[in-house]
Amino acid sequence: MSSFRSLRVHPVVGLLAAALAACLCLASPDVRAQAPASDQPWAASAYFPGAEDLRFPSLPEGAELLSLENGLQVLLLPNPLQPMTGIFTQVRVGSAYEDFRTSGMSHMLEHLLFNGTEKYDQEALYALADRHGAYNNANTTSWYTNFMTILPSTEVAAGVELQSQMLFHSTLPAENFAKEQQTVLGELAQARDRGGAFAEAALRQVLYEGSSLALPTLGTASTIANMRRDDVDAFYRAHYVPNNMITTVAGGFDRDEVLDLLREHYGETAPGTPPRVDQGEVPFIDRTRTYVRRGGDQHLLYLAWEAPGYGAPDYFPFLVLTRLIEAEADGVLTRALDALPVDEQAALSAWWESSEGRARYVVELGLPAGADPARYHRLVQGALARALEWGIDDDDVRAVVRAEETETLIQREQLRHLAIMAAEPLARGGADFFLNYLEELGAVHAEEVGRVLGAYLVDSPHVALHILPREVDGEAGAAEAVASPERSLLPNGAVLVTLRNPGSPLFAVHVAARDRAVVDGDTPGALNLVHRLLTSGVGGCDASCLAAKLRALGVQLKLVDDPRIPMDDYVTEGRFSFLRLECAEAQGPQALLLLLDMIRDASFTEVDLAREREAQAALLRRRAGSARAAADRLLARSLYGDHPLAAPPEGDLEGLPAITFDDVRDVCERAFAPANLIFAVVSPLSHGEIAALIDSALPARGEAGPGLPPAPVTEAPARVTETMGGRVGAVRLGALVDVVPGDAAALRVLMAVLSDRLQMDLRETRGLSYSVGAGASIRGDQAELTAWLNPPLPRLAEGDTALAGAVAAFDPATITAEELHRVVQARAGRLMMRRLSSIAQAYYLTMAELDGDIGAFEGAMADEAAVTLGDMVRAWQKYLDGRAWVTVVVD
Repeated sequence: MSSFRSLRVHPVVGLLAAALAACLCLASPDVRAQAPASDQPWAASAYFPGAEDLRFPSLPEGAELLSLENGLQVLLLPNPLQPMTGIFTQVRVGSAYEDFRTSGMSHMLEHLLFNGTEKYDQEALYALADRHGAYNNANTTSWYTNFMTILPSTEVAAGVELQSQMLFHSTLPAENFAKEQQTVLGELAQARDRGGAFAEAALRQVLYEGSSLALPTLGTASTIANMRRDDVDAFYRAHYVPNNMITTVAGGFDRDEVLDLLREHYGETAPGTPPRVDQGEVPFIDRTRTYVRRGGDQHLLYLAWEAPGYGAPDYFPFLVLTRLIEAEADGVLTRALDALPVDEQAALSAWWESSEGRARYVVELGLPAGADPARYHRLVQGALARALEWGIDDDDVRAVVRAEETETLIQREQLRHLAIMAAEPLARGGADFFLNYLEELGAVHAEEVGRVLGAYLVDSPHVALHILPREVDGEAGAAEAVASPERSLLPNGAVLVTLRNPGSPLFAVHVAARDRAVVDGDTPGALNLVHRLLTSGVGGCDASCLAAKLRALGVQLKLVDDPRIPMDDYVTEGRFSFLRLECAEAQGPQALLLLLDMIRDASFTEVDLAREREAQAALLRRRAGSARAAADRLLARSLYGDHPLAAPPEGDLEGLPAITFDDVRDVCERAFAPANLIFAVVSPLSHGEIAALIDSALPARGEAGPGLPPAPVTEAPARVTETMGGRVGAVRLGALVDVVPGDAAALRVLMAVLSDRLQMDLRETRGLSYSVGAGASIRGDQAELTAWLNPPLPRLAEGDTALAGAVAAFDPATITAEELHRVVQARAGRLMMRRLSSIAQAYYLTMAELDGDIGAFEGAMADEAAVTLGDMVRAWQKYLDGRAWVTVVVD
């Protein structure tokens, strides 16, 4: 689609226009006198009733939508302040374009494109990305395959070449095909190992039976095992044509340079004719139907309605409606569920499949054991009907718009988030939908939201699916350069670290309560419960009141890790607990004051504690069958022994019931004593302004705790095993060592080289596990060294031997200067990418303060860049040569 094509007038329309003009010229003087006094009478609104109401959307600053001559759409989203550039391409092919024989082919192809091109074999392809500090990844969905390359802006030429080689010049090497089959089969096993896999598949079948949307994105074990390389190659050549793609370039880049590069590398490929795929008829929900399925380990109720899709006039009012239905604490359904007794409450999730013609709005309720699904069905219907009767308020609509504004600003800063979150709107809604998103959302009025509530959800036909768990049968602008960090100890005892960025529209706060494990003491998980309880209310403001205040400020508040995100648990540890707040700049001070109120005057009750304790226990029960989680838990216990860090920061199923209200109150008081807190703030405000705000609103009370004792050094090898009975196993190697501070950079890089070699050997060559690697977590003068592997159960013994052997055989003398440079550059690129967002910068400021070296925030990359080959050998001799490892194996 191009915005530069001229408007062509149909010949018949031109003749009619000329005739009409002639009629006007021959009209009587009286008629002519009524014409507007203008040189262009046809432009006057008098001839076009309602023309004065025509609204043209405004493009974001610098944004451009273009097309190459081969049909590739190009969207440019410049942000001159970004030090990195993201190149994102959505290929309009996914599992919805497959049939049962080809099920999983789009995802299999995504894997194969990383295995080599006409110019680069697999190793060279990986090396190219690392050499230029690039994050190079992809993901497959029902409707598109999303390729994302993010790298420093100075390396954009390499990024364009890298992605174009994969998209248009991949060779799908036959010798790697079987290896990738094994890798994908391992992914399938891991997916089945998750608790919700059965329910997700059952819901797909009920909603989309007879359509390709009922097929799983990963395919099935049968379709993958029987897939043939030549068939995948034909699929690749049919669908991977430029006129079936849209490429977005975002971040810091030179416009003309990027367009020249795109023409050179993307524009050289000829257009094609993507095959027309019969996706099957999606059943229309014309009457309410109920279904029951038995399987998995969860008791669930799904309710699904027809919904508007991309491009529908009701899309944006419906979007606002979904936010109002699902809002924490005071959402339409949240309030109704919270009114139930604690032991009868259901966990709420909701999502919107918004592809045009196949759109569905789905509500998921996690039901208590033995609960009657009909009761919860009536509760949902009643809550929606009452909301329609009471009406939708314009203030609620404005609060949703503000929250979406904050989320959009956050995504634009964090290029990896942008790569993932923008892919579907671009691929399915189109570039104009994506560009006009906030403006269209801002035009929604409460009256429209009420109308779509009545039209789509209240007393409307829907699908109700009841999932019974098998185990319990029958139960249920140009800105100033970013300054260096500033640090001060406030009069109330808190530490404040700030990074001022006057050009940022965001206000980001990361609060750390030190020494979580020590604060928890004999009640592991107590502080995690406190975090969950902070939204229960403050002062005279209950949960609904507090949620409304947060939403009115457009605040995104994160108090615990999100169980829905597989890699979101890396900050749940015993050294600290966290509070994260993000909002637009204008609301920042008021939002920070509200957060300070929450930690100073949290007002939760015994009933609130019972609710959150059960919610936390439910999470732990869902993870109980995970070999990976069990292996991590066993490794911590084996390494740390009686040390506080051996305790699980989220608690365990045995200990949670014993945590009392008095325990939680005591932990809350000690954890949030100002002397125990670190505030890291990245915003346009000065250090002094923020310091005055915190000190005035958070008076001194309590004292800092004694801190964590040194961890025990691993002196002797040990082996721990456990049987889980799942489909995926887990192998862990771990050791605790004392580290000379000057060796930290070399040790981190050494473990990164080891990690790369493990991945290339155990994953890419042998196909043992999708998840494999090694690392060094260095805190002050101590380090935790780890290596890990998660193989399918039939290959567990092989994986156990292979991991130990590969670590033992690692020889630093074989590291080349090129390999060292590549690993250092790759680490630098990933660190830069992680620090793109304001909240990520605040997180890393907190980590530097916890480690006692705020200078490490700016110096980490420079320290690693200075590491030499000699440093590699010396670090290996000190810390890895003859190392005693604790081995954990879970099957």
